[in-house]
Amino acid sequence: MKLNLGCGEKKREGYINVDMCGTPDVQVDLSLFPWPFEDNSADEISSAHFLEHVQDYERTILEMHRILKPNGVLHFKVPHFRSSCAPWHLHKWTFSTVTCNLLCSQIPYQWGGQKLFELEKIRINYVFIQKAIAAVLSFFANISPGRWDWCGLPIDEIEFFGRKV
Repeated sequence: MKLNLGCGEKKREGYINVDMCGTPDVQVDLSLFPWPFEDNSADEISSAHFLEHVQDYERTILEMHRILKPNGVLHFKVPHFRSSCAPWHLHKWTFSTVTCNLLCSQIPYQWGGQKLFELEKIRINYVFIQKAIAAVLSFFANISPGRWDWCGLPIDEIEFFGRKV
């Protein structure tokens, strides 16, 4: 099973598209927990511009973790905190490459002290500029996304790929 959470009108082929609005395959209020999916039942969970809107980020991540099978893939896209769309009034959370790394760290005060994911890849994407310029920036940014972010260089969107531990 592959889930596309918070899909709205952007359904993905081969996925169960889940949201409260739009035309999803399964209509679920993702702000209410637990979600109607069995533990360890999904091979992949994907979302694009969903996590920045959730009320409870920690509970949402833990719910995704609960649903994923061991070694299941979590893939999401979120706006970077320096992106022009990040301060939008409907966004409740902001993200950087550090946010993604923290999903793959074992820290006593976070996620109950457990490591949730093994990092596969973090990508920096450019969506608000010409494709030719975006391709050049993406090439250089993705040589070392963390350094690019740390240096304060422009970023539109972050893409995370991780495997459930």
